[in-house]
Amino acid sequence: MTTIANPYASQDLFIAVPHHERLRDYVSRSQQDHRPFQRQIDAWWAALAIGVRQRRRIPLSQEAVKFNDGRILATDPWRITHLELLALGEEGPEILDSPSEVIRMASEYANGGFPDLLDQLVGQVEPTLHLMLRLDDLRR
Repeated sequence: MTTIANPYASQDLFIAVPHHERLRDYVSRSQQDHRPFQRQIDAWWAALAIGVRQRRRIPLSQEAVKFNDGRILATDPWRITHLELLALGEEGPEILDSPSEVIRMASEYANGGFPDLLDQLVGQVEPTLHLMLRLDDLRR
């Protein structure tokens, strides 16, 4: 088994309280449950991508919930690569020396993307299908 270098393992990951409360309706680890996300990190990542796409970076307030730590990123190693590429593009190479700053930047983008992500899911009979169709629209 290959060991993944994860400089973010000791960093805490946060979601703003209002988003976290709404997110509960859309996350389930059960295979029988057809909610759009199996893990909170998956929803956080989708929100981060939407925030980046919409260039919406909103700092987290003090009202935030720790939902995991950076060790979760090693379960999908491509996330580490994506974070670092985003950080390089946004801030330059020096930011990679500060894992907390990379996570702060990612959290701000996720915070910027959560409102749109969650608003797209509210009231949908098939939230996963609706989300997939909506995300396809963002590519254009």
